[in-house]
Amino acid sequence: MVEKDKNALLKSNKAFRLFWTGQTISMFGSQITVIGLPLTAIYLLNANSTQMGIFQAVATIPFFLFSLFAGVWIDRNRKKNILIFCNLMTAASLIIIPLGSIFNFLNLTLFYIVVFIAGTFSMIFELAYLSFLPLIVSKKHLSERNSKLEISRSVLEVSGPSISGYLISIVTAPIAIIIDIICYIVSSLFLYKIKIAEPKTKAEKRTSVILEIKEGLKVLLKHPILISLSGSTATLNFFRTAFDTLFLLFIIKYVGLRTEQIGIIIGLGSIGGLLGASISTRLSNKMGIGSTIITSVVAVFLGAMICSLAGGQIIVAITCLILGQILIGFGNTVYFISQVSLRQYITPMNLLGRVNASNRFITRGAMPLGGMFGGFLGSFINFKIAIFLISLGYMIGVIWLLISPVKRIKTLSDSDNFIIT
Repeated sequence: MVEKDKNALLKSNKAFRLFWTGQTISMFGSQITVIGLPLTAIYLLNANSTQMGIFQAVATIPFFLFSLFAGVWIDRNRKKNILIFCNLMTAASLIIIPLGSIFNFLNLTLFYIVVFIAGTFSMIFELAYLSFLPLIVSKKHLSERNSKLEISRSVLEVSGPSISGYLISIVTAPIAIIIDIICYIVSSLFLYKIKIAEPKTKAEKRTSVILEIKEGLKVLLKHPILISLSGSTATLNFFRTAFDTLFLLFIIKYVGLRTEQIGIIIGLGSIGGLLGASISTRLSNKMGIGSTIITSVVAVFLGAMICSLAGGQIIVAITCLILGQILIGFGNTVYFISQVSLRQYITPMNLLGRVNASNRFITRGAMPLGGMFGGFLGSFINFKIAIFLISLGYMIGVIWLLISPVKRIKTLSDSDNFIIT
């Protein structure tokens, strides 16, 4: 019996290592696209604040349109196959950007279409990812393994933007995206190597797609912890997308930074994410999961406020931007690890895909509205004032958590009474 448990643990560790490696490669490539896409819009396509708002909306609206249906699809099918398929489809859609630049047929309309398609498959991948991890990791190790994945993301967010900034300044943003396309393909090869027997819902047990969607939504909306986390995250995502819509325009056109300086600022600012991923579990153990989640939102608020102070002398502006990005990265990472681990813990596997999808429908569904709000605000008032006003909105997320049971949860086991049966 002991030997059997040992073999199962070794198999689980190998599966996670392959998954971790594949994700790390994919995340490295994504650092280029995260900067490359908006810079393509700003520099190559001359997008203004309203058009950048449309860009953010188009990139995030797939969560609102398709996430509920995607959740049912994920619960019904092999998660690994879905992950590989979505990686390859994202790569196939992104290739239009460099080709359009090389052959001079890229315009804003085609750019929006590519962003929408890539965003759709990335959204499905993200949902499948959240449901796949508990298949290869035991519940008691979820927080630790989520932390490992976030450490990889944070390390790459420190080095990736600096590399991306210099690379983009040399070969231009659209061409640099080719590296991300290659990374998606290599990541898929690592996913393919994972050997796992996934449980599959029998066809005769299935109900209609709409009924399954309703079941996932009903579980989330009636659960005091899940709905509080979703409400808080939706608020944060709304204001974060509004912030991101104007941030690059703010530091390029108001502060006056160059591409390579932007990469350095975002890279150094990502040290906060690395710190958050490294100490998130210890922080939760010391402060309690609920208090950690609330504190992380306050850190994001403070970081955004400090960013809004950037201006004047270039050294002061860069210092404010780096410090602000550090706090934002720290808060976002700690928040993600803590609330995702809590949701994964209390949700059974047969519902996890739909609950994750319902969560994303609400939380990411707020992002297109946030993008349009940011673009609208930036077209009427000074970028600096707009960033300041948007930053104030983060504190609404704290209110959601303070009036919920989340603040009373110290450890994952404290939420046993909230486990969905």
